[in-house]
Amino acid sequence: MTTINNTIMMKRFLWMLAAVVLSLSAEAIPVMPGQWRTLTLADGTTVRAEARGGSVTFDFDEGAVDPTKYFTKQVPVNRNGEDGGNVTLRFYDDMPSVAYVSAADFQELMLPGTTITVTKNGEGDYTLKNPFAEAKVNTTDEQFSSDNYMAFTNLMGSIQPGMDNAYLDGAPYVRYKSQELTPAQATVTFDFKKYGIDLRGDDEGVYFPMATIADMYSDLYYHIAGYDGETVVVVTDNNNSDICKMTPQRSADLISQRTRSGDIAEFCYKELCFAVDHFYGMPGRSPLEAAIKKDGLDKALDGIEDGATVKKLLKSTRMSEYIFGMNCMNALLDDGGHTGLYVDLKVYLGLGSSTAVNDWLSGVSAMKDTYPSLYTMVMQHIISLFSRPQREAVFKARQDKGIASVTYYKEGDTAYLLFPQFGPANYDAWNAYYDGGCQGGTPAIDGNFPGDISVVLDAMKQANDDPEVKNLVVDIATNPGGSLDVVVAMTALMGGQSHFYSENVLTGQKQKIYYDVDCNFDGVFDDKDKEVWKNYQLKYGVMTSSFSFSCGNLFPSLMKDMGFPILGEKSGGGACAVQNFITPEGLQFQLSSARARLTDMNWVNIDPGVEPTIPIAYTKDDGTTLDYSKFYDVPYVSSLLQSTTGINVQYSNFNVQSDAVWYTLDGRRLSAQPTQKGLYIVNGRKVVMK
Repeated sequence: MTTINNTIMMKRFLWMLAAVVLSLSAEAIPVMPGQWRTLTLADGTTVRAEARGGSVTFDFDEGAVDPTKYFTKQVPVNRNGEDGGNVTLRFYDDMPSVAYVSAADFQELMLPGTTITVTKNGEGDYTLKNPFAEAKVNTTDEQFSSDNYMAFTNLMGSIQPGMDNAYLDGAPYVRYKSQELTPAQATVTFDFKKYGIDLRGDDEGVYFPMATIADMYSDLYYHIAGYDGETVVVVTDNNNSDICKMTPQRSADLISQRTRSGDIAEFCYKELCFAVDHFYGMPGRSPLEAAIKKDGLDKALDGIEDGATVKKLLKSTRMSEYIFGMNCMNALLDDGGHTGLYVDLKVYLGLGSSTAVNDWLSGVSAMKDTYPSLYTMVMQHIISLFSRPQREAVFKARQDKGIASVTYYKEGDTAYLLFPQFGPANYDAWNAYYDGGCQGGTPAIDGNFPGDISVVLDAMKQANDDPEVKNLVVDIATNPGGSLDVVVAMTALMGGQSHFYSENVLTGQKQKIYYDVDCNFDGVFDDKDKEVWKNYQLKYGVMTSSFSFSCGNLFPSLMKDMGFPILGEKSGGGACAVQNFITPEGLQFQLSSARARLTDMNWVNIDPGVEPTIPIAYTKDDGTTLDYSKFYDVPYVSSLLQSTTGINVQYSNFNVQSDAVWYTLDGRRLSAQPTQKGLYIVNGRKVVMK
């Protein structure tokens, strides 16, 4: 700080007072609570002002901004809605509203009890080492690189000790086992200079923007952290992953503020480009995907109509324009439902307002006259989100059948499990059951959790105990997805298989991830679990529609891989898992994740949907009116299951994977590859063993 005489002090105080008055009354120079603003006075003095609780704190220095100077703040931590202590944040003079955090502090923030040791190798050159892997950081070249990035950013040990950085939702009856990666290792390098994102370092540590390092650690369990100008919010529980519910008033204040600072606006855009370029899973639907892959989001926007306007909106200091820009991005990156950049809608829904959607739509409508073409694009996208004619048509067919409100229905030799979603699971009841030593029977069906595994167990038991029932159709025609844990539990119970396939788009690795499932729910993961599926003397089929999405797309893919027939209509896709992100100002959004883009067993992206092996007509004679009544013509469906396996391609002997699942033509699963000559089913194909 510079010592000055009283005259100069008074002069600069008046200048600062004028600047703060402007900042509080006009949109040009905003000072929001908990944020610093840099103001340059007429005489060249640089002033920083922070508004906190109705008071304003001033700091000022002579001359130009010094990017090496910073001030620190001890900021309270909100961990899953509870007090999480404090963390030290840095705010550099050239970006006074953008929070920085040391790599070591962030590691301990996200995974308490662990830290990062930092070795300075030379000017700007650092080696970072945590308990799982190493990384290199160069604060001159603005690069991060790791030969084992997934291990370096692994937070899943808090969910299951020793677990790799893979997908798990946390159901007590499922645990991670192992994974096969091809190639076994992959180097990931982030070139932050491309985005104008500055990494900082000194003799004590390396410092990342909070939003940047949080993006790097964000995973499929929804681990995430962010700074909202007042508090650092940390999510380590995927059942409580909505920060808007953790800090409702602050979230509401953020979206309702008229303006935001210029450094936050500029940095938010840079961070969005970084996040999309590296963590968007490219499922195959967005018109921007090819351009993003080639040159990145920033240049991709330059290549489309109104792209320059979208970019301007995303960089705007007017909060309403920024929010509308994110609405535009949601339409441009649409992938059927996994990507959600409606940062304001997230807040409205998190607040639980009965007028949430109307409040959100009123904000969109305010842009109609100023940005008419973009308004039309966004509204068309919104209409597509809320207009799901397939779902309504399936429900009508069920209503006509009288089974609209049931989860189990039996007619003749065929039963239906009408499964509305894969979760949310009733984790409280299941955890209590396991904590109690698995006594007293598994949790019963709870109407608040229609996608719980208890619903599946009930249907399987009813069907298996009924001597008349031969077929069980798993009807997911109105299933929008849910929990992977429920999916792998179902495939283990029905076919003895509990793994899935995906690609890590970021690392370029193919992933085959294995799980153990406690199929007899006795609290022990052992070989007895692998025999449970044999206790069910049922033939399974899966009924899908174009509404079946996400896990409603993964489940039929896995069942088809095992040789089970898929009936109905091509499923609706949804290949990517989901990652959550928090913007530099503290708003939440999600992207289809590059960490797991789902495939079938042949590594084919399943986002286009799973083709049925037994198609069933779903339109009336005019070919356009949706009519799913045939889905619930039970004698007809039974005849289809009895007359065909749904497999119409025949091959002679060919090489198959050692863990392939073999069936006889009547649907009986074999424990290993057969040695006797004959016709069998394997990997969805008829195979002649000679």
